[in-house]
Amino acid sequence: MNPAESLQLGALYDALRTTAPMPADPAQLTGWMARVEADAALTGLISRVLNSGTATTAEVTDAQTLFEKNGTAADPARVASAYDLLHRNAD
Repeated sequence: MNPAESLQLGALYDALRTTAPMPADPAQLTGWMARVEADAALTGLISRVLNSGTATTAEVTDAQTLFEKNGTAADPARVASAYDLLHRNAD
């Protein structure tokens, strides 16, 4: 992974670490929790890749499936781009 890609992932990691506030409306809570789970999966992968340099294709695929099913609190295009990058660098 080149330095620009590492910076891209690091910036997204920083954005994802701050979750959106929990909704006051109980009807919105399930969707919010699902997005938090999907974002946490990606944040964990980014942290591992930036610190130890490894993630498996299966791990990236599993986290991406959560994103595709549940969405994200971040910019979806930015998250999709991060998954492309993680897949290209997966073991």
